[in-house]
Amino acid sequence: MTFILTALLSFCNVLYSRFFGYYLPNLVILQVGNLNDSDVIDSTLTGFRWHDLFYILWAILFGWLYKRYNKEDLKRLWLKTIGLLWGTMLAGVLISILMLDLLHDHDLKTSFIRFSPTKQQYAQAPNNMLYRSGFLRRALVCNDDFIQRDWELDESQKADIEQEFTDYGQRTTKPTVMGTKNLIFIIVESYLSVTSDLKVDGKEITPFLNSLKRDSMVFYNGHMCPNIEMGESSDGQFIYMTGLLPLKSEITVNIVKDKMLYGLPAALINAGRLKHSHVIVPTSPTFWEQDKMNLRYGIEKMYSKFDYDKDMTGYEDLNDEQIFQMTSQVETTAEQPFFSLVLTMSMHNPYTKCVEHGFTLADKSLTTEYLNYLVDCHYTDMQIEKYIKHLKQQGLYDNSVIVIAADHQAHPAHLNMADSQVVDELPLYIINGGINSSNAWTGRCNQLDVYTTLLDIYGVRSTWRGLGHSLLNANYQEYNVERLQTLSDWIIRSNYFEMMRKH
Repeated sequence: MTFILTALLSFCNVLYSRFFGYYLPNLVILQVGNLNDSDVIDSTLTGFRWHDLFYILWAILFGWLYKRYNKEDLKRLWLKTIGLLWGTMLAGVLISILMLDLLHDHDLKTSFIRFSPTKQQYAQAPNNMLYRSGFLRRALVCNDDFIQRDWELDESQKADIEQEFTDYGQRTTKPTVMGTKNLIFIIVESYLSVTSDLKVDGKEITPFLNSLKRDSMVFYNGHMCPNIEMGESSDGQFIYMTGLLPLKSEITVNIVKDKMLYGLPAALINAGRLKHSHVIVPTSPTFWEQDKMNLRYGIEKMYSKFDYDKDMTGYEDLNDEQIFQMTSQVETTAEQPFFSLVLTMSMHNPYTKCVEHGFTLADKSLTTEYLNYLVDCHYTDMQIEKYIKHLKQQGLYDNSVIVIAADHQAHPAHLNMADSQVVDELPLYIINGGINSSNAWTGRCNQLDVYTTLLDIYGVRSTWRGLGHSLLNANYQEYNVERLQTLSDWIIRSNYFEMMRKH
């Protein structure tokens, strides 16, 4: 039993880290329902590597030894090998310390020898902590962290938080207030800026979105840095809806689904800018805690794949054509001005296949996975074009601010490319936002800035305007994301907004 559990834990950590860049957190068990999803299953199957046979070979060897020897023989064999194993491990530790001495890195040597992990260290560098402290100590800190849901903040921490978010110099300009225009927010799956204006085999990858860049009514910034962590798509949605950064050490929605948040739709409705809010998701309503999180964001109504087709299985998701069909139906009858959040899916990995729609690429200098990704980008571009045409036909286009942004980047490993071959910048389009691009910021920025920018566009002067900066400011100042990460952790972990509301 010990061997089986250890082998499974090890393999699950390896497989999980290939997709999320982090080793398996304890609370991932709360998202086990996501395994009943076509994209998750397909992505998992493509994550296997030939060297994973190592686990199978060791399992076979263990089974043979277990069958070959009786219990007494196994005990004697264990006693003979235990000394060798411990000796090897101690020798490895001594060699590691010696190497650190040779590298003259005293701090690293000290932390390697005497590392006492804390919740703060775990929150900021979970992978580093796992390497230094091992699975057991990390699991203990993780469990303790979950049980003690709300951190106690001291007065200096509270003062740091308040000083930051009440500094409105970079968070508020004096734009032409949108008044009562609808806000339609389209979050595109795994969307990279590099696809904009890109041609392969002489063909434009995203011809419609490229045309938007040339439209005087459209603000475009193709230099947005991703701020997501291990929650991937749910983190992207969380950032845009709250103006906070997600946790590094846990899947954020596991922690915040029961906490108070100042969601974007709630802020706009409370300020009298909008009347109604809804979200259209391509998955089941419980995927990534959508049902609970959308309530926290202040979204009143959710439409899922079961609203599109009640007979859909839990396995398959809606494609982008189906998503925008349902979105068009919902928005045609929705009370205006409304907030509409739309999540796409067709550009999700794995990229071992693509969406067949009559568009093909054959450039042999590019990986098959990257070509498939670009074909998927073209498909989604077509669906967005159809949707925009529908808005114009229904008279909704001119009366709506339309945002098109990525949930996160497409990861180089999924494209079968090296990190150096992929620029992970994300695109941001804001249509009909009354933004003069020559007086706005089009340089390097963050996903964190979108929440603040939208409140600025609508002239919302609430106390909380997010931790980002407004892109309407031509004198936008870059900031220390790591510092804001610490403040976000404090806000989330302490249930700060609930505490602020009570006082």
